[in-house]
Amino acid sequence: MFEEKKKFMDDFEFLPDELRGRTSYSTDVQGAPPTCASAPSSSLTSISNPFVNQPSRLCQNLSKMGISDDEERSIFTASHPPFLDNLHGCSRFVRRLGVSSHRQSLTQSSHGDNSLMLGLLAPEDYYPNHHIGGFAENTSRRNRDYYHLFEEQQQNPRRHISKCMKEALSPDLVSVLGIYGSVYLTAKDQMGCRFLQKLMEERSFLDVMVIFRGLINHVIELGMDQFGNFLIQKLILISNEEQRTKILINLTSTPALLIEISLHNYGTRVVQKLIETVRTKTEINLVTLALKPGLLSLVRDLNGNHIIQSCLKFLSPEDNKFILEGATRFCVTIATHKHGCCVLQHCVKYSVGAERENLIAEIARNSLHLAQDPFGNYVVQYIIEQNLGGVNVMFELKGNYVKLATQKFSSHVVEKCLIHYPESRSQIVRELVSVPNFERLLQDPFANYVIQSALSKTKGYVRASLVDKVRTFGNLKMNPYCKRIFSNSRHLRK
Repeated sequence: MFEEKKKFMDDFEFLPDELRGRTSYSTDVQGAPPTCASAPSSSLTSISNPFVNQPSRLCQNLSKMGISDDEERSIFTASHPPFLDNLHGCSRFVRRLGVSSHRQSLTQSSHGDNSLMLGLLAPEDYYPNHHIGGFAENTSRRNRDYYHLFEEQQQNPRRHISKCMKEALSPDLVSVLGIYGSVYLTAKDQMGCRFLQKLMEERSFLDVMVIFRGLINHVIELGMDQFGNFLIQKLILISNEEQRTKILINLTSTPALLIEISLHNYGTRVVQKLIETVRTKTEINLVTLALKPGLLSLVRDLNGNHIIQSCLKFLSPEDNKFILEGATRFCVTIATHKHGCCVLQHCVKYSVGAERENLIAEIARNSLHLAQDPFGNYVVQYIIEQNLGGVNVMFELKGNYVKLATQKFSSHVVEKCLIHYPESRSQIVRELVSVPNFERLLQDPFANYVIQSALSKTKGYVRASLVDKVRTFGNLKMNPYCKRIFSNSRHLRK
């Protein structure tokens, strides 16, 4: 893109040497800004440094935030600032095109990239008297393309600014704030948010400090913004302990505020990142105390359940005690919810000691009810797969295996018992073969899978009794639900 624009500029005979990449300048007066040796009399004779003679927008923002700008101004006191390299040539080029020069202060604050300077001019500067001066009638195709670029800038200035920023090789905080006006407004724009993230990744102390000061009073709003939430996540990631604590204080300034943010589509990402990065006891206490009142709401919410899972994953069992106690207290309510059943499994996974034992005992005590629930059955299956609560689960399910085998969700639980609880196999088979209408089990769309699992996992006398019972109903081998049992000779081999 830059090469094409440079070729386009080379097509004009009046293009000064500075715009063709010339970087050497001669100075006639000590302290005067660099000028081209062959500059015409109409060129600028004196250009003031905007960061020294006039307060820049960044310096004004720093002053408002209580940051001394003496050090920042000293950065730009060099006799040859980098962004003034091609300024004189660009000014002459603009004048030769018939463009007004009343926006010179804007071009002075650019990076020296001529296409970027032109892109930041006002629409009226591109169209003096509704035409572009200096263009001959027999313009080349490249000239016409550039004309369309001007036309696009007039129709959609904000989009054109973003396009110019994309083309900038090394944008800095000054240029970004010069376009958007403040860190807050920059953070709410998609392109501006990306550039602020890029600047923060470079870990410049001054940039990070300015961005932090500009965002700290808006973390709640930006945390729930579709673009700003990414910047707040990045800010949390690179913040030190003191800065992270200030962010936490803002997010927990009012009761239930952190819960509200956690339930938000974008805010939940910010809170998850916060939980991942907190380290000190003070930070952890701020998080847990703010989340505790809304535990049940968070567990059963599409976004909030991820907050609880993050706590279980990144915080210690001692810090998660309020979650484990709540999970035990509201075990059935949580387990029978489509999001809560996942959270309860994570509670079992990350719990230890007495909290773990109490939680497993509560799940086992309600296993008969949970096994028949569309979501609760996954919790029962999980503790069976982990070989937890075996005796208690089998006690609750005893005498109900036939009913459970003929139901869609609980049939999976019976199969898990056959696979992971060897001591339960004889009891399950005994209940299955003793039912008066055993043939119904063979033809049942769910129970037939339980019988297949029993045939493959049992041995000895228990398996022989089941095989004899199945062979009695050999006339059902063509039934769509029975064919798998009879077609597999291994199943009916004693």
